Order: sequence, then C-alpha cells, then structure tokens
Amino acid sequence: IMSYAIVFSSRTGNTALLAQTIRDTLPGDCLYFGTPDPKALEAETVYVGFWTDKGSCDDRTRIFLKNLQNTKIALFGTAGYAAPDYIHSILKQAEANIPVNNTVLTGFVCQGKMQPAVADKFAAMLEKDPEDAKGKLLRDTYQEGLSHPNEEDFANFKKWAEGFIH
Repeated sequence: IMSYAIVFSSRTGNTALLAQTIRDTLPGDCLYFGTPDPKALEAETVYVGFWTDKGSCDDRTRIFLKNLQNTKIALFGTAGYAAPDYIHSILKQAEANIPVNNTVLTGFVCQGKMQPAVADKFAAMLEKDPEDAKGKLLRDTYQEGLSHPNEEDFANFKKWAEGFIH
C-alpha cells in the first residue's frame, strides 16, 4: 500500500471524528495523523479533512492545500448545510486551492453540527422578523445538524474510504 497521511482541521469535532474513522478504515501505516503540518507532505496520498467556512474549506486547510506537490489528494469534510449542490460546490471551491501538479481523488462531505454561536445569529434574525423564511430555514438546518455526523454519515464515509483500498 502507498504511504498516506491524514490531515484535518476541525472546529466542532465533526471532522476529527471523520478523520479517526478513515484512520481506522485504511490498512497499513499512516505516516502522519493530525492538524495541517509539513510532515504530511512526505506521503504519496494525503486525505485532507476540513470544516466548511463561507462555502469552502477553512483557511488553515486552504493554506495547507496550496503547499501540496505531486500528491494524490482526497478531500473530506463537514458542513452545517448538506444539500447535494452545496456539497459539490464546497468540494470545487476547496479543490481550487490545489496546485495542478497534484491528482485530486473523489471527495466526501456530510452534514455536521454548527457552533452554538451560529444558532444565536439565526435566533436574532427571527426575533427581528418571526416570518423570515431564510431565518426559519437556517434555524431548521442548525437543528438538523445537531444529530450529524450520524450513523448513516459514518457508514457512507467508511464506504467512501474503503474505495481507496486496492
């Protein structure tokens, strides 16, 4: 098996749970497991996990991706909102940070919990206007996210990870 590293940035713990799942799933020795670090650059394949920030990967991950050279990269992450079109967009935005001499493998993003401060923002929107449709959608999305990643998310993620085992 080729050498690999698992790098992740996780603000609420969701992406860290996915990173541990992929570590438990992949065979062989993982050269590096942890937050973005130059040590991970030595691996042939790097699994890069992120939390979604403004429709893309977080800044720490973005900077790390820009430093990868001649590497196979598989992105994974979590987002507070998980509509398929949005997930596709998040992955495309994150991939835009990867230099062209790398090989981008299939990616995976599932819904995850948002920070409690986000709920306060949505509540304030609804306090101003209880009928605010966007505020209601955001509040409901936040509530839905509280149970994610769930067993189904982990099963789908594990299946995705197993796809890299030859």
